[in-house]
Amino acid sequence: MVSRYGKSVRERREKLKPKKNYPCPACSRNSVVRVASGIWQCKKCKTKFASDAYEFKGIES
Repeated sequence: MVSRYGKSVRERREKLKPKKNYPCPACSRNSVVRVASGIWQCKKCKTKFASDAYEFKGIES
């Protein structure tokens, strides 16, 4: 019996999903990465943001 949502399925899905760096609203560099669910941080200026769980929305103009 195979588990329904096992480790190999999650690993294959992660390989297909590209890693994205989003533009930072504070310093304008493409370096915002996901820290935890809904928490995003710029690798350059270390500013933390709250946004969607899986996609960074940034500041809407």
